[in-house]
Amino acid sequence: NDVLTRMDDELKIPNTEEARNLIFETGQAESGYRHLEQIGGGPGISFWQLELGTVVDIWENFVVYRKPYVATLYRLGLVERELTFSVLTNIAVAIAFCRIYYRRKPGAIPGTMPGRAAYWKQFYNTSGGAGTVDHYIAANMGEN
Repeated sequence: NDVLTRMDDELKIPNTEEARNLIFETGQAESGYRHLEQIGGGPGISFWQLELGTVVDIWENFVVYRKPYVATLYRLGLVERELTFSVLTNIAVAIAFCRIYYRRKPGAIPGTMPGRAAYWKQFYNTSGGAGTVDHYIAANMGEN
């Protein structure tokens, strides 16, 4: 919550209950807060299983054009020349990248878990991902 509060205060990215739930639930669905690297050698890193290509895209095509974002990420501990290391080893930086990722997506974050599960599947896991709405809900209901 501290990271999301800072992002709200410094960047005006709303720290809503829906956003807090979405970020927490995403980590639960992606890794169960047990794995910092994707099992099987995939590209996902951190509890949120951010892909390096996604991190680079967020940095190079969004953040660097917004000085307040750069400053906030630096304050959270980002080392620009070591994006992978920063996201892999710094929970605050990983949360920030996850939140920025969702911030760039259309529509409001849904207020219900099934709604957030569908939002996660559409925008985060995508149609090509192995995750399902049912997996997201089960992971966040303590069933996995």
